[in-house]
Amino acid sequence: MAKKKSDKKHIFCLETDQWYGQKNRSSVEPMLQVVERHQDVSYQHRDVATSGEFEFFLSKYLNPGYQNYPILYLGFHGWKGDDESDSYVTLGDGTNVTLKELENLIAGKCRGRFVYFGACGVMDAHGARLNSFVKNTGAVAVAGYREEVPWLESTAFDMLVLGGLQARAFTKPSISKFDKDLKNTAPGLYKDLGFRLIVKT
Repeated sequence: MAKKKSDKKHIFCLETDQWYGQKNRSSVEPMLQVVERHQDVSYQHRDVATSGEFEFFLSKYLNPGYQNYPILYLGFHGWKGDDESDSYVTLGDGTNVTLKELENLIAGKCRGRFVYFGACGVMDAHGARLNSFVKNTGAVAVAGYREEVPWLESTAFDMLVLGGLQARAFTKPSISKFDKDLKNTAPGLYKDLGFRLIVKT
């Protein structure tokens, strides 16, 4: 049976305005276009350079008008913290936003949403920090990479994640099974990229 349009998990993407210098035209948007065409979902894409833009677009995303966009995809440079207590993404202007700071920005406003970091290292934070993020934001899950990831391999895996989520209910049992299925579908990438998915307990 075909999925109803209202069942689609549309994607809201915030992406750094500059990946590897002004002459580099890298972007996650072509990957989103592939998912859009082959999964019949919509996406919204916003370039983010400053902390003001980051907070503005997050605030916009959390409005009721975006309830049909339950996947929040954050495409930025990411880093492991100096210890496991936190990790962070870097915006185009050099501002670092830690997991804790992001948690505070979206606290209690992500019920039923899936937060996905298309970023290196962010998911290397301690499990307690990640569990706190999920609990305090209300998200059904948070996912991303523990390692410094290469562009092509992580893009391929991102498509598997964003496309595969379309067939899943956003519940703990369904998302937990999705994680296991991903590991079986692409075990090499799952391990090499350090993919990690934390479900709300």
